[in-house]
Order: sequence, then C-alpha cells, then structure tokens
Amino acid sequence: MVVVLGLQLAAMLTGLDWSDPNIKVQAMGAAVTLAPLGFLGLLVALIGSRLDHPRRSTTPLRWLICVLSAVLAIGMVTAGLLSLGKPAEDSPKLQNLTQGRQAIAEAQRFLDDDAQVKALGEQLAQAGQLAMDATDNDKRRAAEQMVETQISQMQDQLEKAEQQLNRESRQRLVGVTGSAVVLAVAFVLLALTAVL
Repeated sequence: MVVVLGLQLAAMLTGLDWSDPNIKVQAMGAAVTLAPLGFLGLLVALIGSRLDHPRRSTTPLRWLICVLSAVLAIGMVTAGLLSLGKPAEDSPKLQNLTQGRQAIAEAQRFLDDDAQVKALGEQLAQAGQLAMDATDNDKRRAAEQMVETQISQMQDQLEKAEQQLNRESRQRLVGVTGSAVVLAVAFVLLALTAVL
C-alpha cells in the first residue's frame, strides 16, 4: 500500500498544473487525501512484523516503518500549514473580486459625475429608450436608475463570489487542515509504536 501511495503521489504531482498560483492548495489537498492509504500500509506492515517477531523490540522493517511514518508526519504538518495560508494574491478568484470592487467604485464615481449622468441620459433618449417628450430631469433619473441597477447587480455578484471564496476557505480548513492534523498525530504514534 505504501508503494501504491508513492505511485499515486507521483501521478498526482505530474498531473498538476504548475502554472496555477493555487497549486500548493491542490497538491496539499491531494496529498492529505492519499495519506490514509500510506497509514494503512504501514500499520499492516507493523502488525505483520509484530506477529512475526513478537519478542524482538526492533527490526529493520520496524525502523523503516518508523522513518516512513516520521516523513509522512512531517508531510502532513507541512500540508496543514500550507492549507492555512491565504490564497495567492494573483489567483483568478481574488483578481475577480478586486476587479469587481474596482468596477463598483468606478460606477459610483460615474454616478457622482453630473456631466456623465447627463450624457448617459441623452444617449438613452437618442436610443429611443425614453419618451420623446422626456425632460432633462427624466433623462437624469433614467440614467441614474440604470447605473444604480448595474451597481446592485455587481454587488450581488461580488457578494456571491466572496461567499464562495469563504466557503472554499472553510472547507479547506476543515477538510485539509483538520485531516492533516489527525494524520500527523496518527503517523507520529505509528512511528513511536514501531520502535517502542
């Protein structure tokens, strides 16, 4: 099972998109998912060694189990620490949030500029979206309403994107970090059991 774990990790590492800024999160999530396979393999090997040599406290196989367990425990601690980190600033999701905030700020500035609002009202009138006898006040109201509607839609989309990012962060915290901590403790206990 440990060999299968090694092969799975090798396959996972070669299959990752290394240009992705969130590659650490992907790699750590996959490593934590595969780690129980290694734990079970080492546990079965330790049980077999104890059954074969019940009176001997240490054997080369038990030392190998201890070393591999220690390495995997360090890997789980590393995975847990990396999963606690914030997403990279250049990740597409954070870039989208930043662009969304900038777009809302620009729309607010547009709304505060009387000349631009007036020009938009004129464009709406020329496009036939207002009545022929629309007053300047009607044009202004239509332009303001159009921009406010767009701002509201952008804010809704931004809130949904932030909620999605927060949900992914919580899932990563529970799924990857929590599992990594439990597995790190399990590997440490297995390493100690192998040589004691």
